[in-house]
Amino acid sequence: MRLIYIVITLTLLSPVAFAQEALPEPLSALLAAAHDSQSEDDFSDAVRVIALARDPADVAAAAAAISGERGAQARAVLGMPAGDAMTGPVTGPVTGPVADAGAGAAEAEAAGLAERVAAAPLAAARNVASGESELWEGRAELGVRFDSGNSDRQDYTVGLSVERALARWGFEGAVSYAYSEVDGAVGRDELDLEARGEREAGERWTFYVNGDYTKDALSGYDFTAFLGAGTGYRILDRPERAWVLRAGPGARIVQDATGQTMTDPALELSSDFEWQLSEPIRFTSDTSALVSENSRAEQLFKLDTALGELWSLALSYRYSYEFEPEPGFENEDSRTDISIVRLF
Repeated sequence: MRLIYIVITLTLLSPVAFAQEALPEPLSALLAAAHDSQSEDDFSDAVRVIALARDPADVAAAAAAISGERGAQARAVLGMPAGDAMTGPVTGPVTGPVADAGAGAAEAEAAGLAERVAAAPLAAARNVASGESELWEGRAELGVRFDSGNSDRQDYTVGLSVERALARWGFEGAVSYAYSEVDGAVGRDELDLEARGEREAGERWTFYVNGDYTKDALSGYDFTAFLGAGTGYRILDRPERAWVLRAGPGARIVQDATGQTMTDPALELSSDFEWQLSEPIRFTSDTSALVSENSRAEQLFKLDTALGELWSLALSYRYSYEFEPEPGFENEDSRTDISIVRLF
């Protein structure tokens, strides 16, 4: 709704005269309209939208031309150094793409991504406590899990996932942990880690690097991991409905119960679909497949029901299939989770 309001304001207001050479006149006018808006969130939203198509350094410079305060606000939204907000953008390295091409720009961009990834856990902890974040969205979960297949049991789970919207580079990460005891012995001790960095490559295309790690004795492996890179394509990109397909090569790493580690080339295929069924209810479907010597496929369905602004109830069902399981283990595994979720 805020973006719609910005566009309506832009069509009603006459162009505002201020010097900005970094952005084309329509985008400069959009920033000016957002600056004059009664809502403080409109300016931040406008900065994010323009940064999807323009260099963030140019967007920050255009904002600084309006005022030093707006320049500082734009840099904070884009995750750039504060610099000298009263005189415009800094001239040193920034944590993101810069206008200059070449090896120096690529190194600065990679360093900026690494810094944002390293800072993600601390930022997530602060945001969970406050329930507010300018750059990040996420969820902390506490729930109960029901398994069938290689095991029929009930476990207690905790989880944390974070996401940073794309402003050239975006990031998604998640960690979940499940634990239970049966007759004084550990019945479950499972850790899952996932991370993906993604870069805009046009209106619909993206490039990404990703990895995951799972340590679960019930799977028949000591641990499994995957490292890969590839490209994504947005089939749908609407507020109420989004669908992204991704594909790319990588390596699947598997360590069996004897400690033997195997690394095989793999092809990863995935589909991420989201649908806002109604204002409080959102449905997601994540499908993935790894094609390798130790191939696997996985399907996750999740239904979130909002319980106010910061809380929701989540019901999820995960089905996984190992094409070459360890001796004594089944190919199929299914899992149902019910969780109370704190949003931030």
